[in-house]
Amino acid sequence: MSTELPILKSSACPVCGSNKTIELFELESPYIAGLFYQIRCCDSCSHRYATGPLSEQILSKVYGEAFHATSQQQAYKRSSAVILNVTRRSQWLRDLGLQGKLLDVGAGRGYFVKAAQRFFEARGIDYSPNAREYGKALGIVLDSGDFLRTPYESAFDVLTFWDVLASMVDVRATMARAATLLRSGGHAVFTVPMGDSLACRFSGRRWPLWIPPVNLHYFSKESLCCLFEEAGFEIIDMQCRAKLVSLDFLFVKLARSLNLRKLERAIAQIPLKWAVPINLGDIQTILVRKV
Repeated sequence: MSTELPILKSSACPVCGSNKTIELFELESPYIAGLFYQIRCCDSCSHRYATGPLSEQILSKVYGEAFHATSQQQAYKRSSAVILNVTRRSQWLRDLGLQGKLLDVGAGRGYFVKAAQRFFEARGIDYSPNAREYGKALGIVLDSGDFLRTPYESAFDVLTFWDVLASMVDVRATMARAATLLRSGGHAVFTVPMGDSLACRFSGRRWPLWIPPVNLHYFSKESLCCLFEEAGFEIIDMQCRAKLVSLDFLFVKLARSLNLRKLERAIAQIPLKWAVPINLGDIQTILVRKV
């Protein structure tokens, strides 16, 4: 399959549908050399999004073993950033009083599902064809496949989308699917990059979160409200929460922002695994409830 998916060719805003959009700039994907995307902005809801090539081959290349082998995806020990993050997140959901059946969308190697099993009947789904193997290694249930197409027999109480919604080609279809899978009064949690943040505006095209085709959407408060309201959700909480990242991952991101590809590869080989907190105010954590 080499055909571009329709939404990545359209100039209409993928959230509000407005045709009043402008191209901000073009950039090269940090994952595949020679792959270029245009970043557009909606004049109506301030949503920013990427248009450009997307295919099954591209996704398979991006989300291969190398993607899941970074220090933000793979745990080396209990003090790894990824383990500390999933532990804090699962405890936060418990402290909110959430309980019941949980589905983690874009579960990666399944560390959050493993942590969430302390408080929920948890399982996950990931686009990676290796998801089931990752799940078996941790003793959890992970499904391989497309969230929009994978059938589930019963409703969930909680859905989690950690750094995932921005990767979905069709965010409106994703929210409609979430509403279908959640019971009435159920909750969903998202972490998303904010294109209207001060960090984004200050960094310009060097903002580290411009990473298509992994991040295709860069939200604003207006576009989030529009998206959730249309799907039948009310926003319960929205705030920027600190996240732990490994020091080598932080340096790689910095090198990538400065377009120092050779330095980026060299840094990736240095075992700097200390977990450090970071909060630039450009990633929102949103808790919503199905009305």
